[in-house]
Amino acid sequence: MNKSPIAFLVAAYASASALAAPTEVAGSDFGATISLSAQQTDNALKTQTDELSEQQNQLMASAFALYNNEYITLNSDYAVSQMRYEKDSQEERTTTIGKTDFVLGKPHNPFDLKISHSLQKLPKSSAALELESNTDEKQILSVQPGFRTRITGADNFFINANATEVEYRFEEQKNSSRTGGSTGVIHAFSAVDSLSVYLTQSDVEFEFNPDVDYSQTMAVVALETRLRKINYRIELGQSRTDSSRLGKSDDPYYAVQMNYDAGHHQLGLAFNQQITDSSRGFDANAAPGEIPGGSDVTADQLDQVLLRHAELRWSTSVLCERCDFYLSVYRDEHQFQSLERDEERLGGALGLGYQLSRSATLGFNASRVENKFAATVNDSEFTLDQITVYYNYAFAGGFNLRLFAAEYERSSVDASNEYQELRAGATIGYRF
Repeated sequence: MNKSPIAFLVAAYASASALAAPTEVAGSDFGATISLSAQQTDNALKTQTDELSEQQNQLMASAFALYNNEYITLNSDYAVSQMRYEKDSQEERTTTIGKTDFVLGKPHNPFDLKISHSLQKLPKSSAALELESNTDEKQILSVQPGFRTRITGADNFFINANATEVEYRFEEQKNSSRTGGSTGVIHAFSAVDSLSVYLTQSDVEFEFNPDVDYSQTMAVVALETRLRKINYRIELGQSRTDSSRLGKSDDPYYAVQMNYDAGHHQLGLAFNQQITDSSRGFDANAAPGEIPGGSDVTADQLDQVLLRHAELRWSTSVLCERCDFYLSVYRDEHQFQSLERDEERLGGALGLGYQLSRSATLGFNASRVENKFAATVNDSEFTLDQITVYYNYAFAGGFNLRLFAAEYERSSVDASNEYQELRAGATIGYRF
């Protein structure tokens, strides 16, 4: 990935914040871990014929930092890993994943600066097998300076600028950059309720495909409530997208997120719709409520995409005194605007963990994902089922052990994309 001009802004602001920070830390948590995993698989290449049994070893190191004082807030977490294959079934690759959110300035300050950086691993194509050769890594770096001021006793005006760059490690033709900003007013009904009205404007450019460039304007009204047990944010609006390739289009925008915590029960609900593109992905217009989106877009071609996501999550500890149970279901829909390609993904997962002692946990997870495609990719539809059982033990002094076994079964309308796989292994780790 090439060095971005935004990276120099990040370094400059980070240096400035370090000089401005007081010598006494108001709140911080730093740590690092290292782990070694050894697992045996009976189908390393995920095929129906000529199944290859192989031992795979993974070395991983991670570090995190939480820092907060009267000037800045930092939340950073990264992990570096490499998988080694006993029989050279796949290419050995070092991968970094993680995220940083950095804010210089507090809500009571008139100026602030938000910097976010993320590295994620994702499939090159939604229908691809889960192999290293079918994955890519996406980096997003965003810088957002902002200004806000009180205009009445209950109203605050804000204006933000935004510069974002998206880079891919292997499929560089999907790289993009976007500039723009947002402005609006937040009205506080009370200490826990507020109403926001804001406008956003963004111009998107593609480094190697300028014919796909487009601009987007959005007008949004948002209602937010934060109570002791429940909080929610509802956003409703309209977006207008303009490009030389597709012309102008008007599309409704909505985003709803609710979280409910009743002690023994936690419930989460989210659903949203927006126009984005296959370079940036689902969170292309996250502002200023930062409502998270669904699973990412993995098309190997650039296009504008109408994305819809719905998700329900429930966790509880009422089944037994030492049990933690969770259940989640979701649906994603990707409608490409010029390509003959539509995708629908239905998924669900459940899990149960049982606390054998203060140090030991026994549990299992099960999940199913159904990928459905339209038009030219009908033969790529598939269903993937996974069941995992595990045992975790935390030793005194920072060491921990995990034993696991997993079964995978993929069925598809294309028989060449079907497989069954059994994995079993152990991971030992240490937290510094």
